[in-house]
Amino acid sequence: MKILVVCQYYYPESFKVTDVCESLAALGHDVTVLTGLPNYPTGIVPLEYKSGAHNDEVVNGVHVIRCLEIGRKKGVVHLALNYASFYFSAMRAIKKIKGNFDVVYSYQLSPIFMALPARWYKKRYKVPMFLYCCDLWPESLKMYIKSESNPAFKWVKHISKKVYDAADMIATQSESFISYLKDVHNIDSSKLTYIPNFADEEYLSKDFSAENNGAIDFVFLGNVGIAQNLTKVIDAFKAACNEVDMKLHIVGGGALVDDLKKQAKELLIDDKVIFYGQKPVEEMPIYYKLADACIVSLKSDNATGLTLPAKVQGYMAAGKPIIGMITGSANETIKAAECGICVEAEDVDGLKDAFIKFASLSEEDRLRYGASGREYFIKHFRKDIHISRINEELKKLIKE
Repeated sequence: MKILVVCQYYYPESFKVTDVCESLAALGHDVTVLTGLPNYPTGIVPLEYKSGAHNDEVVNGVHVIRCLEIGRKKGVVHLALNYASFYFSAMRAIKKIKGNFDVVYSYQLSPIFMALPARWYKKRYKVPMFLYCCDLWPESLKMYIKSESNPAFKWVKHISKKVYDAADMIATQSESFISYLKDVHNIDSSKLTYIPNFADEEYLSKDFSAENNGAIDFVFLGNVGIAQNLTKVIDAFKAACNEVDMKLHIVGGGALVDDLKKQAKELLIDDKVIFYGQKPVEEMPIYYKLADACIVSLKSDNATGLTLPAKVQGYMAAGKPIIGMITGSANETIKAAECGICVEAEDVDGLKDAFIKFASLSEEDRLRYGASGREYFIKHFRKDIHISRINEELKKLIKE
């Protein structure tokens, strides 16, 4: 197959789209990616990419075409400029790409606008469009615009529906996304399917057994933003650590780090809540080994809280028990896998009890949680399973 992939993010940014494209190329497919200039999560485009030297190159068997993009930096204005710059430059770039592809594949993260060039190509050349939906729109916009009656929200909803309608097949990374797309955008069930994401399998063979240092160590790894609801996690931790000796380790950067540090200090637990900042992927084993259990949490004030965050698969592969305060697919998955303790989003008292309950478990029970998570990962979240499903769906679209 000749596959044109459109995604704002790509190598050296750390997104699964790179693994997918390289795996499809390894299967013998001709893969071209239209993407932007790398700048996530720092917001700064590296000098070697600003020069234009990497604007048209082959990386691990994939033809990568990069177009202009303004770094996202901090704040809503810079984020809007980042989104707009990729959209306009990608629309110009895709009109120069010849119409000799069998299928156009949109790997749709945020924002939804990144899929519009794929929609244009599909309409222009009458080729099937496959969309892998990782973020729900306009639901993701509710982090910034709360009211659905807001004109900007209505406009983005209109654009989102155009994108989802254009796709001949939509695969979702969370099963709960399917009902949203059906209910909110009236997408027909026949063109919706669930293909869970995958995580690095390297962790499956590693021993991340926690070292006994007296206290119970809970570790959160990932983006530290509003959606992660870590303010409530710290509230629950404060109540629990009054009863049991425990520590909370937060590994990651994001908009809320300073606020959370201030909260921990005001609650007089800044000696028990430790912040490490953003760390490279290769250092993650250090923090997995530190963890007796890992934490996942998301707000539930909109449908994006129903997602299955990629960190859940990462925690499972590492053999770590999971403590969750989250609704939807992640909650269902943790319970189905029997790999930890999970309460509904916003349930601070429930999370407090979960912390205390986990601390009271025997070492054998904790290890059982970790082993169950790894077993579930092997059955559902391996990369070869994901790539095989994607490959099948693309072939089916082309035959139709």
